[in-house]
Formats: sequence, C-alpha cells, structure tokens
Amino acid sequence: MGKAPKTAATIGVQVPTPAVAAFPAGTKSYAELPFSVRKALPALKLSMHVYAADPAQRFVILNDSRMVEGDKTSDEVTLREIRPDGVVLEFQGQRFFYPRDGF
Repeated sequence: MGKAPKTAATIGVQVPTPAVAAFPAGTKSYAELPFSVRKALPALKLSMHVYAADPAQRFVILNDSRMVEGDKTSDEVTLREIRPDGVVLEFQGQRFFYPRDGF
C-alpha cells in the first residue's frame, strides 16, 4: 500500500474558504432584484464608506451626497443599513445589498 497523497489537510495547512456574502434577512443581491426594479434603479456611485461600531459615526457618500442610515436620495433610494462590507439600500420596496466595491 502506498502513502496517502499529500494535501493541505494531511500536512496541517489551513486553506481559507471562499467568502460567501451573507445578506441580512429580507435583503437580496442586485442580481436577485426583479428586472423592472433593476431597470428603474438609478446609477449608484458609492465613493466613501465609513463603518464604525457606533451607528452614530457611520456614513457614506452615495451619488455625491453624504448619507446616514435612514436617508433617501433624490431618486428615492433609501439607505437602510451601513455594514462593514457595504450598504443595504431600498428602492421600490425592494431591499438589496450594495458592496463597498460596487457591483
């Protein structure tokens, strides 16, 4: 019998697992939004993202406007939550996750 092939597990090396986006309950990815919502959604530009443990210190610059949780853009996009990895936005009753680095 031969030896078992060397793998990361057999030589004790930890291999990182790919990160999987965990969306908050009731939140979808952009791709999961209905086509009509994606078509109507205005262009989004997240140019600054500041996350802090204290919610009062969190803010983003979205479409050239400084916003905090609960604010709404002139295009009716509401900022629902600022997370360490991006923001939860709502448009036409649909909540979706917008990552820090964009779509």
